Amino acid sequence: MLWFIVLVEFAIGTLKQYTEARLQNNYIYNVLTSLQYAYYFFLYYSIITIPRYRQWVLTFLVMFVVAVVVNFLWIQKLSVTAAFASYTFTLGAILLMMTIALFLVEILNTEKILYFKNYLMFWISIGLFVFYTGIIPFVLSINLLPDFLSNDALAIMFFTLNLVMYSCFTLGFIISRPQVEGLKQ
Repeated sequence: MLWFIVLVEFAIGTLKQYTEARLQNNYIYNVLTSLQYAYYFFLYYSIITIPRYRQWVLTFLVMFVVAVVVNFLWIQKLSVTAAFASYTFTLGAILLMMTIALFLVEILNTEKILYFKNYLMFWISIGLFVFYTGIIPFVLSINLLPDFLSNDALAIMFFTLNLVMYSCFTLGFIISRPQVEGLKQ
């Protein structure tokens, strides 16, 4: 998923650089964000072992997919000139944060808590949770208070929260690497 995101970002950046017309890319990010949420729900579904929690994650996934279809067809609509799909972004963020909470509760009740610092999914979860917790108020303000939030403020907030999230991911990959390499031997 990380490589897919890098590829999409690189492609959009390249297109913006080499096209004279302003490239409308919200529809690409709307689809990408929806795919990311679906991926995260599947990821946590595959990692969580408590059947009741797994059922909740599966319910969240179904709710999200239905909401995306309804939103893209009738509410905020998906088109080349589409606006940012803030409704599905916010719903996905809330459901993902609930999924991460289920995951964290599960590891608190297992032996994984003893080596959580070396557990890659812990770092990924922390990064995702911080990002989505921080960004929800700004995404909500796009619809509720559009004049209150400038594009520069939103860009700075997205950049800062992305930096924190990907730093957590990187830290997790670095710290968990010896554990992963030890498993290969």
